[in-house]
Amino acid sequence: MGLIQQGGIMMWPLILLSVPALAIILERLVFFISHPFPASKDRLAPETSDEPDLFSPFFNSLASKIPKGQKEEKVTLASKEILFIFGRRLDFLSLVSTTAPLLGLLGTVVGMVQAFSKIAGTQGNMDISLLADGIWHALLTTAAGLVIAIPCLMAHQWFCSQTRNTAFEMERYANRIINRSISQSGTPGHD
Repeated sequence: MGLIQQGGIMMWPLILLSVPALAIILERLVFFISHPFPASKDRLAPETSDEPDLFSPFFNSLASKIPKGQKEEKVTLASKEILFIFGRRLDFLSLVSTTAPLLGLLGTVVGMVQAFSKIAGTQGNMDISLLADGIWHALLTTAAGLVIAIPCLMAHQWFCSQTRNTAFEMERYANRIINRSISQSGTPGHD
């Protein structure tokens, strides 16, 4: 609490950003770890009974007995819905990783203005320790902003990477299943 008070009023918005950001990081971490794309490389047919609920619409779309064009649309829609779930709340992490350093910098500027205002009030009897103390307090908000922003940025990038990997795996798997069903039906290129 002492550092928060010394950092000044801009520490409170940083704390208000950090609490939900930490909750989102933890929630998304658990989500991504517990929802890997379940298709193995050698599986050539969907097994919907063994799939997690999240991917069921995707596998059910692939297993449906409808013409190729309709199947592709259905698979694409199911994929988009799943990827939307993967991307939930990631925009907030991006916002925090951008905003926290700016709030920290604003706090530093405000602190520097206050420090130099105090020095100006000494009427030429400048005390270097007063200046150093004011700068030290002012820089606390920049440090706090960076401490919040860096983990948020790293988590955001990792979550986005995992989402892209899942999208790639889903697309590759869907193409393999659809192409295999076309070659088995003997009517390539026809809906």
